[in-house]
Amino acid sequence: MDRSLLPVGSAGVASRRAVLCLAASALAALAAVTSSLDGDVDLVPFFVGLTFVAGLLATVVQPPFSGSRRAFARLVAVAWVLLAVFIGGLLVMYQLGWGGSGPLPVPEATYLGLPAVVYHLVAAYLGCALVVVAAFGSPARLDGG
Repeated sequence: MDRSLLPVGSAGVASRRAVLCLAASALAALAAVTSSLDGDVDLVPFFVGLTFVAGLLATVVQPPFSGSRRAFARLVAVAWVLLAVFIGGLLVMYQLGWGGSGPLPVPEATYLGLPAVVYHLVAAYLGCALVVVAAFGSPARLDGG
């Protein structure tokens, strides 16, 4: 396997922080694909943006992870948390207010047995958790120091 493609930390191994960010990026990319397949094309740019931001963050969290790089990573993590709270609010508003009005729902298409909304929520919330751990995680655990 060609290790030159992996994010490399100071010890010559992949940075745990970068791997967490790349996992969040992969989740967002999966949500973008399922949105496209499900016909939710208005969500695709949102998840593509999250894919890009998490990929950029994987570069930012490389050692040395201090100063402005740490501040930027934490700003992105806080923005992702606010985004997840906003998404949660929209879901609650939809269920309480808008879910009952309109035509009867048709059966949803599933991908590996799960509807697309599950992929959207996993990308938003699990991706949020991964980015928060990467930005705010303990240096002793994540950096090996």
